[in-house]
Amino acid sequence: MNYSSRFWLYAPISTFLLLAVAAMAHWWIVAGAFEKKLAAIKGHEAIPGVTLDWDTVEVGGFPFRIDADFTNFRAQGAGARGPFAWKSEKFALHALTYGRQQVIYEAGGQQNLRLTLADGLTPSFSFLAGSLRASSINDKRGLGRFDLDIVDLGSRAFTISRFQFHMRRDPDGKDLDLMVKLDDLQLGKGPLHLKTSGLSFYATLTQAQAWSGLLRGETSWPQAANDWRAQGGTASLSRSNTGGVHVVTPQILLSPLF
Repeated sequence: MNYSSRFWLYAPISTFLLLAVAAMAHWWIVAGAFEKKLAAIKGHEAIPGVTLDWDTVEVGGFPFRIDADFTNFRAQGAGARGPFAWKSEKFALHALTYGRQQVIYEAGGQQNLRLTLADGLTPSFSFLAGSLRASSINDKRGLGRFDLDIVDLGSRAFTISRFQFHMRRDPDGKDLDLMVKLDDLQLGKGPLHLKTSGLSFYATLTQAQAWSGLLRGETSWPQAANDWRAQGGTASLSRSNTGGVHVVTPQILLSPLF
């Protein structure tokens, strides 16, 4: 076998092995940096005003993903109108170690949520879900898109067959587009219960630049909301469908955000 033949035989194998070694080395570097970041933010502010904590975490996903599986994951801090707190019995995130900055989130088991609504109301919810998934996409300007999808959400106070929330920063950066949809919402039980087959609406927030610091993780949520109001930001609704239940309005559902 001459030199040329040996080259074409061994070159593809050598190239594959080099790429495999590079991918493995890249994963260990990324995973190591990720674990250091987790250690730094555990029990501390991940962004201004928001603290993250958990009991245990396992990092995996070798060789092309970063996976983190948490137990008793907790997020709490200052929301737009007051404090919030969320605890998930099981929580996981998944991200590729290459390509665009997209992260997939999953939560399972018991979920506990406390929010501050308009007029200082602070309802608390404890619920289970058939599935709870979300995703985020970041670019050089920070968070550009966030999607949340919950199926078969149930608690003592209400049930929802499907809940969706979507947020997108417009390409020109001037507006934020929001969408909320609830399917088969049922409030209460017995003869006084309320039920609707669907509730959905779209909203556009103007003066999106006021939220840019929060979307980059550099400004607190209350500060961003105050800046938005001070700059004359407005929220306009379109394609609203109340499903015949007027006690659950777009204003109530959006009030924790701004």
